[in-house]
Amino acid sequence: MLAEFCERFSYSGMRAFLTIYLRSKLGYTDEGATEIYHVFSTFVYFFPILGGIIADNYLGKFRTILYLMFVYAAGNILVAVTAIPYLELPKRLCTILGLFLITLGTGGIKPCVTSFGGDQFNLPRQEKQLALYFSILYFNICTGSLIAKTVSPILRSDVHCFGDKDCYSLAFGAPGFIVLISIVIFVSAKSKYIMKKPEGNLLFDFIKCVSLGLKNALLKRTEKHSHWLDSTQHRYDKRFIRDVKKTLSILMLFTVLPMFWALLDQMGSRWTLQATKMDGHLGFITIKPDQLQVLGPIWILILIPLAQKYIYPYLEKYNILTNPLHKLTLGGVLAGVAFIASGLVEIYIKTTYPQLPQLGYSQLRLFNGNPCSISIHNNHMGIVYTIPSLSHYTNKHIPVKGIEDMQLSLGGDCIKGTDEVFTLNENKATSFFVDGNNVVRFNDNVDKSKSGLPFVRFLVTDRVKQQNVTLFNENRNEIESYINNGVSVQTEVYMSQYSVRIGGKVVISDMAMKNGGVYTVMIDKNGDDYISKMIVITEPNSVTMALLFPQFLIISTAEVLFAVTGNEFAFKEAPESMKAVMTAVWLLTEAAGNVIIIVITRLFANYEQETQSFIFTGMIFISISVFHFMAKGYQFGFTEVTNSIEVRKERRSSSRVSYHQVKQAEDCLES
Repeated sequence: MLAEFCERFSYSGMRAFLTIYLRSKLGYTDEGATEIYHVFSTFVYFFPILGGIIADNYLGKFRTILYLMFVYAAGNILVAVTAIPYLELPKRLCTILGLFLITLGTGGIKPCVTSFGGDQFNLPRQEKQLALYFSILYFNICTGSLIAKTVSPILRSDVHCFGDKDCYSLAFGAPGFIVLISIVIFVSAKSKYIMKKPEGNLLFDFIKCVSLGLKNALLKRTEKHSHWLDSTQHRYDKRFIRDVKKTLSILMLFTVLPMFWALLDQMGSRWTLQATKMDGHLGFITIKPDQLQVLGPIWILILIPLAQKYIYPYLEKYNILTNPLHKLTLGGVLAGVAFIASGLVEIYIKTTYPQLPQLGYSQLRLFNGNPCSISIHNNHMGIVYTIPSLSHYTNKHIPVKGIEDMQLSLGGDCIKGTDEVFTLNENKATSFFVDGNNVVRFNDNVDKSKSGLPFVRFLVTDRVKQQNVTLFNENRNEIESYINNGVSVQTEVYMSQYSVRIGGKVVISDMAMKNGGVYTVMIDKNGDDYISKMIVITEPNSVTMALLFPQFLIISTAEVLFAVTGNEFAFKEAPESMKAVMTAVWLLTEAAGNVIIIVITRLFANYEQETQSFIFTGMIFISISVFHFMAKGYQFGFTEVTNSIEVRKERRSSSRVSYHQVKQAEDCLES
């Protein structure tokens, strides 16, 4: 159970901030970060099938777990080392390789740990103890995931290392270290384990039977009025063929289910990126964007017992939600509703987004660093403006094709009148700092930081001769950065209250720099007095994250109806000999859902985020409508139950069967 706890801690914690890391540290776009996140999730749900096959047919559970725990830890360590900024590593390549190793590792741990624990019990004599084991395992999984989703964002953002305002290397490395410790503990108890030899599984036989039936049907080797699988009776017995037929009838329903996962799994990607553009202050607490995902598991853990004990029985009295397919349908509809809410929130958030440079235009900003006002004018452009001291002029719509020069006449009491040529670039924000008769040009960035932190730039005049100019973090009671004369580079700082100090003297205080804001701080000296002013270039995040609560709660309710019910439906309805096959296919539906996200992200990369949300909404409504139509003809119940020793043995020995017994607990925590 310790191995599963570590796997949950590592996987859940890393998924919480992975998208933010890919965007803010590796420079991927929102679409690129989302795509990598979901490719990673696809392999996470695909490799457990291979892990189960390896364990059941070749290595056995113990060796499969042990070998792939090393692979898992190696992936964590590689990503953590790559996150150290000082190392000259190919960061994108090493990160992708590390993530791939993690998917390989989880493919061995996820399907085998639960069933290996079940192998330690002598059934049926220890049936009660086995049930207790799974209950403890559920709690273990929940604990690992919830702790990770709470602690990992803190390790990421509140700890700073290697000169950065965050510490991704620690956030990635801590779970890897825990996995290494769990390997030692796992191996130390080897002499006490009950080891079962690999006994094989029916997944290969299922695939071979279906392939043979299709081949015979294409070659017209089937008899009239008979099922196409009946042509395989010369190789497989009738009971097995009947099980395959029943399984295929369930799989037909599953063909439209991946669309639900395509919506649900965006909680950790698109919705997390959406949260980075919002204000996390809620009263006395501040929620980090990647901590918002904790809402889902908490709500689900509350809702599951309430639904089972009170809500479902009450609704059944009124003939509502009387079977699992009704719950699956309602879950899909609620997922669509959640994405409508997400799209509406995105439309509202966009009103607070900065106006970025556009094609065919350039943005111009002039900062006056002089102790007097200066005037600017250009008759052709119709520009006539007076810029006060330590203030600025902004024009966001200057027509420019490629690179063009624009002439402005400057004048003022403390500068000589002159005509200056300002070079502007299309689709760029270009700024100029006027200090005396000197004009310094620099390319500006008006967009919000990808990490969500504040951006600040300093413009210091030549009259400030002292070099001990500092930006002081009043909340942390420490120097944030040292400031030199001229135009500084734009840097990220913590969200905090700041002051500018020169030689121990406070020049300006109570400068609140908030997440998402872009600021320029101007510093000048007039006589013996130092003066400073903070200019807000881009407004900080102002829309509260509380607006995201409804969509998280709605889709978490949908998960209870869909994911938990779907697990139960697949396991109960599948023939006894096909439980492992059904589990494998159920995992593949979630993998397919992540593939759908990748495809839609690629096809509609140039569309606005709210438009993509409404596209997903339309697709889930279409999928659920098809599912509802198909469900009307489904016949419940597989009445024939065999009590043969062979079936019971197969059921206990299959890694994926036992894995399925804890899958619903994992589903409520991996979103």
